[in-house]
This record gives sequence, structure tokens and C-alpha cells, in this order.
Amino acid sequence: MHRRDFIAALAACAVSLPLLSGPVQSAEPVKIAVVLKTLSSQYWKGVATGAQEAAKANKVELILLGPPTEDAIEQQINMVQDVIARHPAALVFSPSQPTTAVSIVAKARAAGIPVLLVDTSLPDTFTDYTTFIGTDNVAAGRIGGRALAATLKRGAKVVLIDGAPGNSSTIDRVKGAEEALTAAGLVIAGRQPAYSDREKAYTVMQNILQSTPDVAGVFAATDEMALGARRALKQAGKAVPVIGVDGNSDNIKAIRAGEIYGTVAQANSQMGRLGVEKALDVIAGRSVDKRIDSGARLITRDDIP
Repeated sequence: MHRRDFIAALAACAVSLPLLSGPVQSAEPVKIAVVLKTLSSQYWKGVATGAQEAAKANKVELILLGPPTEDAIEQQINMVQDVIARHPAALVFSPSQPTTAVSIVAKARAAGIPVLLVDTSLPDTFTDYTTFIGTDNVAAGRIGGRALAATLKRGAKVVLIDGAPGNSSTIDRVKGAEEALTAAGLVIAGRQPAYSDREKAYTVMQNILQSTPDVAGVFAATDEMALGARRALKQAGKAVPVIGVDGNSDNIKAIRAGEIYGTVAQANSQMGRLGVEKALDVIAGRSVDKRIDSGARLITRDDIP
């Protein structure tokens, strides 16, 4: 696929994929539950769209849930608890805080429900799930870190904006970015969590600028946080490169306008689609790989039509 075609697909929050399994033939539709970190952000709306499209194509009864924000960890766990009581044929799940989610996933498995993880996996010590579908987040962070480093001089100060504490996806992205940035001779001047929230990232960036006004670049583990950080930088009169992760439509627009340097785009709609399709494979008794890499790539102004 050409890079510009890839961008257009991301901006529409839908990636067209061939279905991996045919329509389910049953008197009663198969019931699949999808519980995401939230349904309120552009990124997670894209994941939800992919799941809905796959469910519609395969005549699946879809239970789609997510709390209002990614840091509503207890609320998400309660949603999974409620889903278990509804006995779906499979659960597609993205845990907001993986360590906390282990017990509820174990409960789903004890109830005989296959669990497929999307976007975020569980701790390495827990393996009782069917598959993980998502990005290699350390690699995605390295892509973003190298791109940011290429715009800066050795010794320049950069800031890392992380997601929620315990969120392995954003932790791994920041880890990869930090590896690339320090290898390029840049100085990590600060690392703060902003819970993948635009407004929280705005406040975090404002606070960082008070103590470190000579920030030369920012890596944010999600696009929502990149946009919040960029707003604070702009208000402070700072024209420094900012790189996020996800490929959200708002960030693509900001890149086109020159407000954001770039994003490491994930195939979020593909994750949701594959989650439902692979769940159908499991229900039908077909084998599924333990890990499915949905891919990621850097997008800058040069890549946008």
C-alpha cells in the first residue's frame, strides 16, 4: 500500500481488510463482547469502528463497552465483570491497567470465555489468553524517538509524556523513544504521565515549561497527549518538534498545518476488526497465533496529501 493511501485510510478511522472468516451460520447470532479502554477518544473510536464493521459483516451480536476515560480503571473492570455474567462466546479486551486486569481475565477464563487482547497485553507472567493483537510498542517508540532525534542537535533537551501509570503500551512506547533519543546524544529533561488525555497533557506541559523552559522537543506516547502538549508550547511561544503515537485524524490535521512534526500511526481500526474476526476463528475451533502485530509507521508532513 502506498504511504498516502495509508494516511487516507487512517484519517477516515477505517482500514479496509479482507474478512478472515465467513458469515456465521446459526439460528442465534454469536455474541462477542468488546471492552476497550474508553469509547471517547478518536483512537478508541477507530478500534470500535473496526469491531463494529467485522461484527456486522459476520452477523455477530456485539456488546461494545468502554469507560469515559482511560484512567477509569475500576469502572472498566466492573464492565468486564458484567460481561462475564452475560456469557459471551468470546471477549475482546484492552486492559487499561494490565496488572489490575489479570484477576478479571482469569475469571473470564474460568467461566470458559476465550479472551483476545487488543492494543495492550497483560504481564508476561500471565499467559492464559488466546492472542494479543497490537503494535510492537517498544519498536513504535523507537521509530518516534529516532524521528525526533533527527530534527535536533546532540545535547538538546527533550521531554517524554507518558500515559497512565501501569499502562504497558505507553510505558513501552516511552521506553523505545528514550532508547533512541539517548543513543542519539539527547538529554531527557523530564518524564511525566498525562493519562492519554489532551487536557492533562496540556497542564503537564505547562508545568514542565516552568522548570525547563529550554525544551527542544517532545515525544508523547499518544496523539491526544501530543496535541495537548503542542497547545501549551504554542501558548508559550515555543516552536519545537512534537511527535505522538496513534495516527488520529486531529493529529494528521495538525501535521498538515505544521503544528505537529509527526506521529507513529497504528492500525487501530484493524485491531478492532481482527479482534472480532479472530474471536470467530477461536469459536469455530481454528487455531490463532499467540501474537499478531498490526503494524506501525511514521507519518510526517511529507507523507500527507
